[in-house]
Amino acid sequence: MKFERIFCFGDSITLGSNDSRGLGWPGRLCRGLTSGGYSVAAYNLGINGDTSVHIAARWRGEAEARSRNSPGLLVFAFGFNDAAEADGKGPQVPLAESIANARDLLTAARAVSAVLWIGPTPLDESVNPMQTAVASWKMYNAEIARYDTAYAGLAAELGVSYLPLFADFDSSSRYRAALAAGDGVHPGDDGYAMIAERIAAWDEWRAPM
Repeated sequence: MKFERIFCFGDSITLGSNDSRGLGWPGRLCRGLTSGGYSVAAYNLGINGDTSVHIAARWRGEAEARSRNSPGLLVFAFGFNDAAEADGKGPQVPLAESIANARDLLTAARAVSAVLWIGPTPLDESVNPMQTAVASWKMYNAEIARYDTAYAGLAAELGVSYLPLFADFDSSSRYRAALAAGDGVHPGDDGYAMIAERIAAWDEWRAPM
């Protein structure tokens, strides 16, 4: 790994909600990585409920606070919460706004360091509506797929490396079992292992190694 630091920005899927080991996919992906004989510092900067709006507002300050003047690999994963509907009001972040946020965020991030973008994952729609103290949520795989497709197009336009997970995971019996072991939105441990495995096998992840 040529980077001494890796910053993983995302939502609760990045954070690792329901992961009994508290690692999420970043912890599984980054453990044991070294740079110049030293352990790579990998930061899980996932926050429950974050959208592209939140991540665009915070990534720079959080990365700079941890960089010690040494640029790190910037990994972004968002979209699930953008597409989620609260109290019947439509997506939290409409697709056009989400794309605009992503364009600004990724353009700025690329000026700082190398960037990787991880696509959103599917859910078990039987959880709908999900009641929380904040809102009544409805989340649809068709909407997540729409955001995923648009993100892939933007990534190609910008020349940013994008790893789509949605289609393969949506048809995966293993990931469905992981969702059943979790809460239908966040997978159990094996779901996070699947995400880490997929990223670890990705040529674009291996390139900075």
